[in-house]
Amino acid sequence: MSILNNQKFTTAMYLILSFILGLCVFFCSILFSLRFTVFSPSYLTDTINSTDYYKDLCGEITDDLLNIGDASGLDKSFFEDFVDEVLVRKDVQYYIDDFYAGKKLEVNSSDFQKSLRTALDRYINQKSLTAEDFSEKSINEFVKEADEIYVSHIELTYFSQIQKAFLSYSFKINIYIGITLAVTIAVILLFFFTNKWKHIAVRYIYYATASAGLVTLIIPVVVFFSGIISKITIISRSLNDLYTACLSSVFTTLIFIGGALIAISGFLLVLHSKMRKNALN
Repeated sequence: MSILNNQKFTTAMYLILSFILGLCVFFCSILFSLRFTVFSPSYLTDTINSTDYYKDLCGEITDDLLNIGDASGLDKSFFEDFVDEVLVRKDVQYYIDDFYAGKKLEVNSSDFQKSLRTALDRYINQKSLTAEDFSEKSINEFVKEADEIYVSHIELTYFSQIQKAFLSYSFKINIYIGITLAVTIAVILLFFFTNKWKHIAVRYIYYATASAGLVTLIIPVVVFFSGIISKITIISRSLNDLYTACLSSVFTTLIFIGGALIAISGFLLVLHSKMRKNALN
């Protein structure tokens, strides 16, 4: 008797194939979640725009500038409305674009320097100050120190350290998705072409999608209920809120994917039941 006609062997083979299919569907879920979130150039921009990142960032820059302003004898009013959110948005977006494009991460703060020098000249004229109060050398040193503060806030922490590895995985993830999709399709076709009773093939595919959906759901649920994300602490409030928002978005995406897989498995269960009844009749 052919080994393929041995019921115990075929059952074991289909269970193994179902397990492999479940793993592939699960890995596809993770890969697609990453592909359309952290590895998508528009994702970080959308996340930033959905939070108070720019508002908090401008506030942090202003606070640090006020400190050096006090030391230089400037009125507090000088920096209260100085930081331009439009300029901050532009420079941050350029930084993000360069990160995803693989370019050297540098902040072009020339517009900030020009704006600061213009404001200083206007301040000096309004206060009728002389070169003894603000020499060219002291102005240059002040602009340099303020520029360093501005650049340090525009730069996104850890981005320069992870850029090379990030870009490498960004390329590889498409390959991984292609491989897992190919294996997924191959296993599904194998179920149908090696089985006379198609409802049995549907049953094993149901096992795979249901298990993959449950595991995909369990991971983000455990993360959210454990409060791990909320425990992340970064000195900068703006960056802390941004990074936690990014992580929350990734795990929320997994919840939607897991829910979709559960819905698909429910459909397959109903389909299997109908096909089995038709086969028995």
